[in-house]
Amino acid sequence: MAQDSAPRLYPAQVCFVVDDVVGGVEECVSRFGWGPFHEFSVSVPEAHYHGWSGSKRTDVALGMAGKVQVELIHVHEGRDTVAAYQARYGTGFQHLGIHCRDREKALAALESLGGALDDQNEHEGIRFAFVDTPTGPGMFELLHVTTPPSDQAANEAPAGDAAPAPDPSVILDRATIVTDDLERALAFYAPAFGWSDVRAEPRTIRFGTKESPVRRARGKAGALLLELIEPLAGSDDPYSRQLLRGDHGLVHAGGVARKGIFPEGAALEGEWLEDGETFSLHEWAGGPSALQLRSDSS
Repeated sequence: MAQDSAPRLYPAQVCFVVDDVVGGVEECVSRFGWGPFHEFSVSVPEAHYHGWSGSKRTDVALGMAGKVQVELIHVHEGRDTVAAYQARYGTGFQHLGIHCRDREKALAALESLGGALDDQNEHEGIRFAFVDTPTGPGMFELLHVTTPPSDQAANEAPAGDAAPAPDPSVILDRATIVTDDLERALAFYAPAFGWSDVRAEPRTIRFGTKESPVRRARGKAGALLLELIEPLAGSDDPYSRQLLRGDHGLVHAGGVARKGIFPEGAALEGEWLEDGETFSLHEWAGGPSALQLRSDSS
């Protein structure tokens, strides 16, 4: 796929499977200052997924964490891409929402790079498609808004479920993805997002007293910096354990704890030795260690 003919893709959403959407929203607002959130339920009497047919019911909440949208989701009944993740892993970072101007062109471009369609559908105002990537199943959700923004805003229900949060204490700007084959991952991600100068680099990460060598590549995509990490054999760190868990590569969303004030509940502290960047991993409704935070002074 020639880079100049590739459709523009704009990652701007991080989606977490939670056990309780209402409780997850309360934590997002009180702990991280995200929002305001628009909460709603979607019921589909006759849904279809990989040969299955039946009713589906899903709770969803959408809110902002800086320039990145946070989606919280829980499938109560039925089968789809999210439910498949939920059944296997429970809570966690399930997919990246990627805005595009034409779903079919974006899907064809990703398929030419080795992506595979998992599911697609449309609701009023939006067409979407979940795409399997070399780093995991259903990790990309292509989002093609078909309703003009002014009409869409007029048709939405008022977001009165949570108080406005104009000054979030945590601003999201990254997504970390683990792979066991960084070259294969880069062969997909680089042309998908127009990266021409992103390279794999050896790095050392320290958690506590343990140091682990890894290979890392980072590239900007839309509102997010995508961080691809390949742990080396024999390492014992959260990224190596993610690979042992299964084939879903999304580990955590990353962000800045503004004014250096971190929310309580850090599960683990780490440091990139060559860069001197320190961070902490936090457990929350969105999953164990599913949030990586660094200080805005780092």
